[in-house]
Amino acid sequence: MKRIPLPLAQDLSGKTYWRSLNELAGSPDFVDALGREFPPNAIEPPEGVGRRTFLSLMGASLALGGLVGCRRPEEQILPYARAPEEVIPGQPLFFATALPMMGTAFGVLVESHEGRPTKIEGNPRHPESLGATTIYTQAAVLDLYDPDRSDSPREAGTKKSWDDAATFLRAEGDKLRARGGKGLTILTEAHRSPTLATRLAELRKTLPEARIVRYEPFSRDAAREGARLAFGRPLETTLDLAKARVIVALDADLLASEGSPVKQARGFAAGRAVDKDGAAMNRLYAVESAYSLTGASADHRLRIQSRKIPAFVFALAVDLGKRGVALDADLLKALSGKSEGLDAKAMKYVAAIAADLASNRGQGAVVVGRSQPKEVHAVAHLINAALDNTGRAIRYVAPFDESREGPEAIVELARSIERGEVETLLILGGNPVFDAPADARFADALAKVPVSVHASTHVDETSERARWHLNRAHPLESWGDVRAEDGTASVVQPLIAPLFGGKTDAEIIELFLGGSRSAYDLVRATWLTAEGATRTESDLRRALHDGLWAGSQLADELVTAAPQPAIAALQAFTPVAAEGLEVTFRPDVHAWDGRFANNGWLQELPDPMHKLTWGNVAEISPSTAARLNLKDGDVVTLSGSGASVRIPVIVAPGQADDSLAISVGQGRRAALRVGRGVGVDTVPLRKSDAFDLAGGFSVEKTGQAVELARTQEHFVMEGRPLAREGTLAEFEKDPEFAKKQSHVPQLFSLFKEPNSRRGHAWGMSIDLNACIGCNACVVACQAENNIPIVGADGVRMTREMHWIRIDRYFEGTDTDEPESIAQPLPCQHCENAPCEQVCPVAATVHSPEGLNDMAYNRCVGTKYCANNCPYKVRRFNYFEYNEGHAESRKMQFNPNVTVRSRGVMEKCTFCVQRINHAKIEAKREGREHVKDGEVVTACQGACPTQAIVFGDLNDAGSKVSTASASPRGYRMLDEINTKPRVTYLAKIRNKNPELADV
Repeated sequence: MKRIPLPLAQDLSGKTYWRSLNELAGSPDFVDALGREFPPNAIEPPEGVGRRTFLSLMGASLALGGLVGCRRPEEQILPYARAPEEVIPGQPLFFATALPMMGTAFGVLVESHEGRPTKIEGNPRHPESLGATTIYTQAAVLDLYDPDRSDSPREAGTKKSWDDAATFLRAEGDKLRARGGKGLTILTEAHRSPTLATRLAELRKTLPEARIVRYEPFSRDAAREGARLAFGRPLETTLDLAKARVIVALDADLLASEGSPVKQARGFAAGRAVDKDGAAMNRLYAVESAYSLTGASADHRLRIQSRKIPAFVFALAVDLGKRGVALDADLLKALSGKSEGLDAKAMKYVAAIAADLASNRGQGAVVVGRSQPKEVHAVAHLINAALDNTGRAIRYVAPFDESREGPEAIVELARSIERGEVETLLILGGNPVFDAPADARFADALAKVPVSVHASTHVDETSERARWHLNRAHPLESWGDVRAEDGTASVVQPLIAPLFGGKTDAEIIELFLGGSRSAYDLVRATWLTAEGATRTESDLRRALHDGLWAGSQLADELVTAAPQPAIAALQAFTPVAAEGLEVTFRPDVHAWDGRFANNGWLQELPDPMHKLTWGNVAEISPSTAARLNLKDGDVVTLSGSGASVRIPVIVAPGQADDSLAISVGQGRRAALRVGRGVGVDTVPLRKSDAFDLAGGFSVEKTGQAVELARTQEHFVMEGRPLAREGTLAEFEKDPEFAKKQSHVPQLFSLFKEPNSRRGHAWGMSIDLNACIGCNACVVACQAENNIPIVGADGVRMTREMHWIRIDRYFEGTDTDEPESIAQPLPCQHCENAPCEQVCPVAATVHSPEGLNDMAYNRCVGTKYCANNCPYKVRRFNYFEYNEGHAESRKMQFNPNVTVRSRGVMEKCTFCVQRINHAKIEAKREGREHVKDGEVVTACQGACPTQAIVFGDLNDAGSKVSTASASPRGYRMLDEINTKPRVTYLAKIRNKNPELADV
């Protein structure tokens, strides 16, 4: 079915925006899709259902439409014999705890309904979360209820009880005690638990010959070892970007996957508040091979291969030395001549960045990513010290554990096993059979260990090969503790009894040592009764309430440059070979290192840059793809490091030439109903001596292709000027430049419009200058509103269900060098809503407070509203997506939000359940109006940069009214008179005049 589109508003910005290469090229398939009334496959009935059957089913749905909301499925329930005093039906409770993740810990507040954790929010008291979250912390609640979690210990695949496991562990501990622990190795993740560390220290005393090894697939070893080379001891680097005027990210995705991204994103956004003081706006430079969220947010981005980053850093140090920055003369001598391979453009960036840093001493931050070697980190540390950035934007603290935790550690363990030195191997968490370096051959090594034990939440690839598997408790159902990267300590408290009877790592070590204390007793012992402990029971209760131990943050380590070890290392430094293609290994956005592979929310979450779901790809630049005759979805054989894998490619704008970015974490082989077989296992290409970055690779086209489950071209809005941006100079010249990027004619309505000046008028503002496109809002909305997943096939048919999406736009006609901007798009809750005007059964109506409400039990699924919505934010339930869930999965559903059925349209409600809760509380307190800030939508609460503000537009003093009145403010598609309640604030880039012609 074709339609004649509305005349497009002319884009007066003079820029070219596009979301895909097909859109930019105007390919026939893309142009044909624009003319369809519905997206392809969106109107057709399910396969095997004929027209007559389909109409019969629709007729039945019409007849039963009035009964949909009147009856619930009959289920047997058990009431409380004696209800807990604090539990009030319908009133959620919030508990403070912490989630260890990404080499740090995020303080969270977990919402619980009658003992069921349902939603995770950031803890505003905690310095690592500041009230916000990442996609992974949001999705952790779904992992808690994963029906594939292990429900018992197993020996050789046979289920056992915990009594059996405890008997075995104690007997094994007694046997090893007789020989001082000789032959015992304990392999842990890069944990940050003081209680587990205390237990392991006790084990060392009892079993002095035991060996403890730490391993993390994406570790911080390079930065710590760089500090050892620069300052004489390993140190943890923490960032306070709010104190930086100039930020240089060198192959470092600071806003998404490196360090502590929530804290770093918040600090970055604090320096972009141009409405308050444009002169104080920070400037971000990104030098990288793969287009990252940090690169997309940068004011200037240099696209170069990752193997050239060392040369860039060395050239930067030399240039700073020439500008009078006090870098060691021997260091500069060692660096001279090591910047070969940089072209004129890169050298111009070096000069501009060096000048900017030198003129902003004490207000800069030079940060190198984990993929770069320790020598590069050392030079960056010395640059920061010479610029007086340390103690300000750059802070150093003592590491939680000085042990190495990168690939060298686990390769050495595998060699030790080969030599017959390991008789008992206790693995606490992790999945080394899946994610250890290929040259470790860990699966083969594990088979040679006489006694192997693996503790994990799932029977994964490592558990399948270990003699014993112990089911591990989830952090949301167990007692524990954790320190964040800056040392802030939190007690991890359970929200629910262990669903599958799992135990913590500390409890397992306790059993191994012959003890029987619970996790709670072990945590109390660590903080209250251990030797030297001075805290009281009252202090513990306060820590549980606040989510952290007050005053536990580590003091800054004072550093003095001692560059001689770095100079010696630089003299022997050899960069990655320049021959062949380079490959960079990154955490998979859907699965991280594989631990989230069974999480459907994350698998269906579009990649923030290229919008792929359900799988992984090799990202390749347009120029390299053209040279190799490759297009999206082509399957190639990627060969190097003595191995090869077959993987599809995506032609990724902004990717460096002759550089491929691939993710690690997909291709799981364990029995996981969601994650098994999704994507490609790329670990065979990952060797210990080229763990994050490798050269010498080649690509061979196989002639096969796959259809990628990608959302980049879904809901394209036909070239209208939607995402708007300008430079700081343009903003200072004309603060209202964004309003002038499209022409809005004189408008009038055919309908009587409601009076929005009485009562509440709910509205939202979204600051594109703060938004980094991280997707935290998308997962938060999914968790809050019981939004289902549809699977890879559903995504391919444009049937994804997310209520808020983030559109990714590229700007410019050079596909290799585009700039990029992200734009969140929820329902706009239009005052003159096109959807309301076409619904034949009044299922979508306008509330007195300006909300575009949905009455699910009226909806008959005509989809007219979706067709008439110019923003394409409505979603249709083609199937009973929420049917057939395991009982444990149902426990996560928010009881305040209807679980929708097949045939129903749904979309963003501005979290109406939260609005109503606040209104009820106000009424109980005798107030007529809700106070500003009492309603926080799920997307708003999750946002690390506070880009989203929600509130009452009729309250002139509210934050949303202030934000909406910004001169940068504009309303999307205002020219078609929909009168949306969402105001966007244009993005501003702080350009360096020295790079104007680059």
